[in-house]
Amino acid sequence: MYFDPGTGSLIIQLLVAGLASIGAFFALFKNKIVSMIKKEKNSNKKEDNDEK
Repeated sequence: MYFDPGTGSLIIQLLVAGLASIGAFFALFKNKIVSMIKKEKNSNKKEDNDEK
């Protein structure tokens, strides 16, 4: 099978775009999890302060 330079360039571009989107997805997913944990900790601190 023959790949001309344009096809090779397109394949490389698809791979780079795919890796970038996977990285962005996991970064956003991680940020959502971290923010949920922070909210949970803050609500626990408020409950502790309310008890005092």
